Amino acid sequence: MVVNHLKFYASGAPWMTDLVACIRDSMSSLGFIDSCYPMLSSWGVRDEDVLVHSLGCSAWNLLGHKLGFMAVTECPAPMTHGADIRPDSTWFSLENRTPDVLIEFERFDGTDRGQRKLDEKLCNLLETSMRWGDSPSVLILSAWSKGVVSAPNKDRFLERCTRGFKSAAGVQVPPVRNTVVLFSRFIFEIEGRASLLLTQVRCERLL
Repeated sequence: MVVNHLKFYASGAPWMTDLVACIRDSMSSLGFIDSCYPMLSSWGVRDEDVLVHSLGCSAWNLLGHKLGFMAVTECPAPMTHGADIRPDSTWFSLENRTPDVLIEFERFDGTDRGQRKLDEKLCNLLETSMRWGDSPSVLILSAWSKGVVSAPNKDRFLERCTRGFKSAAGVQVPPVRNTVVLFSRFIFEIEGRASLLLTQVRCERLL
């Protein structure tokens, strides 16, 4: 699916609905990750330091490149004073030279603390989008977990998107308008010797 869409996006005339469909198709099965990052899905990876995070961010960046964007890791949001915000992956349009897609990739352990961490990452996406003049058409909150954990509370994510919020620095971030919000999950099983193996990927539309 990624290859089929590559020429379309390189033409400089992407339609948001097609972009969203391509992202969801690519991150709703293991085919893309199997072919590009087998350490996640075939070899097995140890949960050490930030290795899973690095591989996940790399996978999102590579997908952006394959879709014809300039994908940048930890690109700082503009007008950042005192509160640095750097989404894990930012996909720039080669035609408009502005971000089209913002992504945060974060661990989720099923606890209330894990839920708050995901909420924090979603707030980063929303504020970053505002700082880029609402140019991004797609925001992606991507969570990874190992073993059996409770599902994240998606209603809380929706509330954050539709009501907006005030940041810790006192900045009022408005509700989402004309932007698609996707929620992605990377689900790992624990194999022998504490190695992790990616067995499921999901990507759904929240808004």
